[in-house]
Amino acid sequence: MHCSQKTLSLLTESKTNSSLAQRFYANLYAEQGCCCKKKNAMNEILVVPDIHGRNFWEPALDYAGTVIFLGDYTDPYPQEGFTQEGAYESLKRIVDFKKQNPDRVTLLVGNHEMHYYNRRYACGRFDNQFFPQYNAVLTGEDTKDLFQICRQIGKYLFIHSGITKGWYDKYADELAKQGSTLEEQVNNLFRNNIKAFYEASMYRGGYDDAGSPLWADASELFEEEEHFDNSIIQIIGHTQIKGDDPIIKENTYLLDNRQLYLLKNDEIVKWAR
Repeated sequence: MHCSQKTLSLLTESKTNSSLAQRFYANLYAEQGCCCKKKNAMNEILVVPDIHGRNFWEPALDYAGTVIFLGDYTDPYPQEGFTQEGAYESLKRIVDFKKQNPDRVTLLVGNHEMHYYNRRYACGRFDNQFFPQYNAVLTGEDTKDLFQICRQIGKYLFIHSGITKGWYDKYADELAKQGSTLEEQVNNLFRNNIKAFYEASMYRGGYDDAGSPLWADASELFEEEEHFDNSIIQIIGHTQIKGDDPIIKENTYLLDNRQLYLLKNDEIVKWAR
C-alpha cells in the first residue's frame, strides 16, 4: 500500500488525536480508492472503429475512461445518407473531445484521411471541395499533433488496418532509427516518411507487395504465415464486416461494423451507454 506524505504525517499525529485519526482514514480511503479507479480504467478501453460521418460514435463523449478512435472520420458512403459536411462537423467535435481530454483520448489516422494530407493520393470518395477544411484540421499547427498512426497498450496495438510482416520487413531498418518502442517507431516514421503509409497491395487495388498500416486489407493479416510480432494483438478497423459481430483471430481483432467496443479483461465486448 502506498500513501502520500500528507497521509503518513496524519498517521504519526493520529496516535494521540482521535480527530486526526479520522482524517487519516479518510485520506487513506480517498487515495486508495483513486488508485483502484485508475487501475480499473486501465483495464477498460473503449474502441471506436471507422466512422465515415456516421453518428454511432457519439456515446463515446460520455465515456470517462480511455477512448481510442481507429481513424476514417471522413468520406461517408452516399447510400447511407450521411454527408461530407456532417462528417466534417463530427470530426471537429472529435478533435474538441481530444483537446479536452488529451491524456485519455487517442485519434488514429485512417487511409481516408491520407488524401487530405496530399490530394495526389486521392482514393475513393475523395472530396476536393472539403480538402481545405480537412487539411487544415490534419496539418494545422494547433491540431496536427492530435493525430497519430498507432497506440500500444501492453500486448495490444491499436492501428487503422494493421502492420503486415511484408511492410514491416521492408521498413525495419528505417523503423529502428525512429525510436525505442514500436509505437514511437511507427508514429515517427509517419512524420518523417509519410509516403511509406500510402502503399497498397493488390488486395486494395494497389501495386505494392504489402499494404501499409493504413491500407492493408484484413485478409493480408489473416493469410500471413508469420506475423511481424507474434506477441502483439492488433486491433483494427478498415475492412468492413458484414455481420454484427467482430472477427477475432489469434493476433488480430477486426471491429469495423459501426459499433462501439470495449476491451475489458482481455475480451472484446460490444458497448452501449
